[in-house]
Amino acid sequence: MALLDMSQVTMRFGGLTAVKDLNLELNSGEIIGLIGPNGAGKTTVFNMITGVYKPTIGTIRFNGKEISGMRPDMITQQGIARTFQNIRLFKELTVLENVLIANHLNIASNFMEAILKLPRYRREEAAMREKSLKLLDRVGLLEHQNDKASSLPYGLQRRLEIARALATEPKLLLLDEPAAGMNPKEAADLTVFIKEIREEFDLTILLIEHHMDVVMTICDRLYVLVYGTMIASGEPAEIQSNQQVIEAYLGVDEDAENQ
Repeated sequence: MALLDMSQVTMRFGGLTAVKDLNLELNSGEIIGLIGPNGAGKTTVFNMITGVYKPTIGTIRFNGKEISGMRPDMITQQGIARTFQNIRLFKELTVLENVLIANHLNIASNFMEAILKLPRYRREEAAMREKSLKLLDRVGLLEHQNDKASSLPYGLQRRLEIARALATEPKLLLLDEPAAGMNPKEAADLTVFIKEIREEFDLTILLIEHHMDVVMTICDRLYVLVYGTMIASGEPAEIQSNQQVIEAYLGVDEDAENQ
């Protein structure tokens, strides 16, 4: 059984069809790339998986359970976490506070226990802090724990956003253009980092990415979207030589076709 199964999924906004008849499967432990030109509908797919949008038609199953239209917080509790194309951190909070916030998803204490600082909440708070510090150490941010998130260099902000997602203990991690804005060295380091966290945290990863070096290096399989329609899927080598994909990215030479 696939960990994530999207079947005949369509998303319409009025008269605009952003995604049409999408079939997509992820198996446990895979790193899958979702690629395509700008405006292809890739982030819309992420938004449907994470409950931001309810598909107009079709079903999304995670671990065999229907999640289509479920609230985002409930989907996170099922074991799906994401990052965003434009980094969304609590910029005025510290690095540690950003990760601590994500840990609150799994605490058992209620609101009054937290307000009154009752023993169960104090125990959970201490455990959350210890867990967050270990996570920051793992991603190379421990020395920045008391720094404001906004003060971090761009590449470290990306790592912090991933760390915050990992704090929710996901089974499936969605990465929306994690290498955006990075130079080749930073992108190469990120590729190694993603492989490492896949193994260490037993993750399945779906990523949107325009850096083809990252995609071809890291992904087990690729799906290609163009104008909301899946035009190809397969291993990176197959996709790289697929004429329809090449035309979608580079355009068609009409003069050459007419000769």
